[in-house]
Amino acid sequence: MTRRPAALEAIILYKLLKAVLEALLGMLAVFLLARGAEAGAATLAEILLEHFAGGWALEAATFIVKLGTSGHVKFVAAAAFGDAILSAVEGLALRGGRWWAPWLVVIATAALLPWELWELGRRPHWGRFVILAINLAVVAYLLRTVVREHRSVRVLTRPVDRQADGP
Repeated sequence: MTRRPAALEAIILYKLLKAVLEALLGMLAVFLLARGAEAGAATLAEILLEHFAGGWALEAATFIVKLGTSGHVKFVAAAAFGDAILSAVEGLALRGGRWWAPWLVVIATAALLPWELWELGRRPHWGRFVILAINLAVVAYLLRTVVREHRSVRVLTRPVDRQADGP
């Protein structure tokens, strides 16, 4: 068994944890839909306010109630489950050593970078900056790794020079 670099192990762990958290978010959204989105959102906001103190809890509860419409919750459920599946495939493919896995992660992650930059510029927040930094690091590391592997394979399989002297 070959030992993977620590950075690759961190990316795999990040992708798999992200998949689990997004699946949980999707299940929470389905729970809200089953209770009736608006009633479920009000219940969730009430639970949040009962168990946590501080301005952030009030802001979170207000956010949940405002976006707790059926349409929003259906979108959140679909997006969370979809991204959970993609993240799980990325993590498991990287873990399995599939040749295409780094490319999948680079393309899927890089495709969202313009949106993340836009959101960071529109509403700056340290959380958005951290997510952007992590995604940039993942893309840069995997691109560097893939390019390095491609060059090493190309060096090992140089074409035969038909013009060379000899039999």
